Amino acid sequence: LIERDMMTGNLKKNLGLQTIYQVLNTCLPLITAPYLARTLGAKQLGIFSYTSSIVTYFILFAMLGTVNYGTRSIAIVKDDTKKRSKVFCEIYILQMVITLIAIVSYIFYLNYHCNENIYIAKLQTISIISCLFDISWLFFGLEDFKRTVTVNFFFRVITVITILMFVKKPEDLWIYTLLMLVGTLAGQIVLWACAVKYIKIVKVSVNEVVKHLKPNILLFIPLLAMSVYHTMDKTMLGIFSNYEQSGFYYNADKVINIPLCVINGIGTVMLPRMTTLYGTGKRENGDKLFIKCIEAIGMLGVAMTFGIVAIAKEFVPFFFGKGYEACILLTVVLSPVLVIKGLSNTARIQYLIPLKMEKVFTNSVIIGAIVNLICNCILIPKYGAMGAVIGTLLAELVSCAWQFMYIEKTIECKKSFRNIFWYLLIGVVMFFAVRLIALISLPVILKMVIEIGVGALVFLGLCVLYWKISKNEFGQIIFNDFLIRMSVLRNR
Repeated sequence: LIERDMMTGNLKKNLGLQTIYQVLNTCLPLITAPYLARTLGAKQLGIFSYTSSIVTYFILFAMLGTVNYGTRSIAIVKDDTKKRSKVFCEIYILQMVITLIAIVSYIFYLNYHCNENIYIAKLQTISIISCLFDISWLFFGLEDFKRTVTVNFFFRVITVITILMFVKKPEDLWIYTLLMLVGTLAGQIVLWACAVKYIKIVKVSVNEVVKHLKPNILLFIPLLAMSVYHTMDKTMLGIFSNYEQSGFYYNADKVINIPLCVINGIGTVMLPRMTTLYGTGKRENGDKLFIKCIEAIGMLGVAMTFGIVAIAKEFVPFFFGKGYEACILLTVVLSPVLVIKGLSNTARIQYLIPLKMEKVFTNSVIIGAIVNLICNCILIPKYGAMGAVIGTLLAELVSCAWQFMYIEKTIECKKSFRNIFWYLLIGVVMFFAVRLIALISLPVILKMVIEIGVGALVFLGLCVLYWKISKNEFGQIIFNDFLIRMSVLRNR
């Protein structure tokens, strides 16, 4: 039963689309990041990072918990056009009103509290305006990822092309900022043209709109707390350290966030599916799928973590150029967040939110935020970017542990974590195999290609061996799907 649910055509298609999108999306920063590191420099990137971190707080307020709440709400009524349209209009009107308040608040901040980098800060207003048009949650709830993937990727490509064309020197920071923000805004507006297929504008009352405020706030509180150790790092680096350290952290964080997008993309696809399973009383199916997802995300996170650690010494100097050597150690120390954050995201998106366990989610994030804030205040003034990295790791670990401590009371996850332990051992073997390749004297590009190839083959090969010996259920699902695909190809 669980295999049928995991491998249904729609779910496989959405996972495939989201994975392809995230992989392609991953390739774009591989083009722009080294170019921008050399063209703009660490200080200018630090300014962008700092101003972005400030505007993020206003964006958080504008969207509240709408993406997760809207996705869940639409998933519940997705088969009823009339209810779907009504729910959409109620949630969107609330989103629009709060976003307008956020825009006015940000303008007030610009006029009375912003004392430096004012021009770049003013351009950041566009990112809040984008929130007025953000209805991605409608498509997520309907499990229609093709449209969001196509539109978003198209505008990401256009953004990359225009950045390479027009950003030529450090003084072009305003051009870079404008292009980044306009690309996002354009993508949000285009999605509205696709929305007419799914919804009709209907009249709703004030009370019907207001009733969505409380559940939105319940999801907003943990998102706000999460921003403390996702965004506050950059803000506090700008306050307690300097823009150069902020730029180093920005680049190290970008390297980690590239593969993290793939992991988070899986959670985006799984939220409406898990909401449907739990919402229709299929608790056993949902639990089994959740258990398998823990192992899948753990395996993927471990592979990415050890892969990054193994090639960081060659990759970072090649990727960012001279002057960014400090990013090597920052990237290595920050890389375990891929495993921790991946598991935390899985718990939140695929279990706590679908089962409306927002209180556990909220408490875990608030505790993590407190840990991060204390660590940042102590470590950033002395250690700069490394202090922010350590604070992030500790915060994510505490938050993740808190979530699974409560989840373990209703569903047993120990077996999945035991399996992840074996993937950790496989990752260690992969690391040493890659570092042996690093001892060979080769051109840096060729060396990295060989390192990545060897690492992937070693990790995958040892995983297959482990699955065969242990008769791992997750491995059996992968094997069965592979055999089915091969059979279909032969029949053709």
